[in-house]
Amino acid sequence: MSAEKARAKRLWDNYGLTVEEWETILEFQRGVCFICGKKQKSGKRLATDHRHSDGLARGLLCSQCNRLLGRIEATFGINIIELLSRVVEYLLGPPAVAALGRQVFGYAGRTGTKKHRKFLKRLKVRKEKKLKAVTPVIPLVAGKKAR
Repeated sequence: MSAEKARAKRLWDNYGLTVEEWETILEFQRGVCFICGKKQKSGKRLATDHRHSDGLARGLLCSQCNRLLGRIEATFGINIIELLSRVVEYLLGPPAVAALGRQVFGYAGRTGTKKHRKFLKRLKVRKEKKLKAVTPVIPLVAGKKAR
């Protein structure tokens, strides 16, 4: 069996799509992943995404977005729409800001990394220098303790 015939059979058997229909979806998506808007990195074709609960062919995704969507669905169940709506709500209106009534900023980056530890070390040195500059030196009078 030729590679094209095998592809046609796989598309039909797995997704109920003809090669022409798959190409129509690809053209509709302008040749890129629907989620991230990028071409497949490996140079291969985009993955045909489908809903596992009923087999609905949803569109074409790059391998990264297809894996991400699969992990989300496997971890949180089929009600992904509600989950993603909550993610959007969380990102647009962080509960910490609402609870505190102000924005609080910390380290801008991933914590626990080598870069973060280096930052913390520099911060500690700066803090120590400030304390030395602010701490008054009380001279001792000979034979008497400072109060």
